[in-house]
Amino acid sequence: MYKLRLFIIVWLAASGLVLKAQLRDTLINVGNHNLHFTLMKGKGVPIVFESGAGNDGSVWRCLLEPLSNKMGAPLITYDRAGFGKSEIDTVNISLANEVKDLKTALQQLGYRDRYFFVAHSFGGNYTMKFITTNPGQVVGTVMIDIVSPYFMTMERSKSLKREYASELNNIKKESLGFYHLILNYEASTAVLHEAAGKINVPMTVIGSGKSPFEEPDRSLFVAALKKFADQKSNRGYLLAQHAEHHVFYDEQDLVIDEIIRLYQQTTK
Repeated sequence: MYKLRLFIIVWLAASGLVLKAQLRDTLINVGNHNLHFTLMKGKGVPIVFESGAGNDGSVWRCLLEPLSNKMGAPLITYDRAGFGKSEIDTVNISLANEVKDLKTALQQLGYRDRYFFVAHSFGGNYTMKFITTNPGQVVGTVMIDIVSPYFMTMERSKSLKREYASELNNIKKESLGFYHLILNYEASTAVLHEAAGKINVPMTVIGSGKSPFEEPDRSLFVAALKKFADQKSNRGYLLAQHAEHHVFYDEQDLVIDEIIRLYQQTTK
C-alpha cells in the first residue's frame, strides 16, 4: 500500500496536478464587481504579481511552483478588471480605482499591511500607484521590462491611443478590460509620471534586450528603463540581453533568483 501511495504521488507531481492542487482560485467582491485571484499558500510577506497590458494572472503560472519550493512565501496572482475571470465596473474604471480595489481584496484575503510586488510591463504603473497610495507597506519590488516614465511621454501615449482608434469596436468585443485600458491610457500615463517620482522602495529593474517595440523605439525603451533604474541608489538593474518582453519566459532562473534575493533582503 505504501508503494502504491508513493507511486501516485510521483505520478501526480510528474503530471503537474500537485501544483494545481496547491493553487486556490477565489472570487473577491470589491464593491460593484468581483476580482479573480489565484493563491498559493505560504508564510511571511505575500508576493503580489501585477501583469502587463492584455495579460491576466495566468501569465505568471510558470514562476509559482519554483518560487514556492524555494521560498515558501504566499504567492498571489490575479486578473485585473475585465481580464480573465474578473468582472469589470465600466462606470468607475480607472487605474487609481483598480489599485484601491486590489488593496480591498488583499485585505479580505487576510494580507493587510506588508507586501512585495513583482510587476511586468504596464503592470509597473499599477505597482507604482499602489506604493504611493499605501506608503510604507510595500517592502520591495521587482519590475520586469516595465513602461518607464522616460519612455512613455504623454505625447507617446496619445499616439498609441490614436493607433488603436480604428480597432476599438473589435477590441471591445474581445476584451472589455483592454478596451477600457486604451480609453484611459492618457490618464494612466499621468498617474505613472506622478507616482514614479515619489517611490523610494528597494527595487530591481529587469530589462529585456528585445523590447516589444521596433527600432528606434526599442533602443529608446531600453535606455529609458536603465535611466529609471539609475535614478536612485536603492535600485538595481539587470539586462536580459537576449530575452523577449516576457523575460520570465526566456530567463526564468534570472527572474526567480532576483525575486528571492531582493525578497530575503527586504523582509528580514
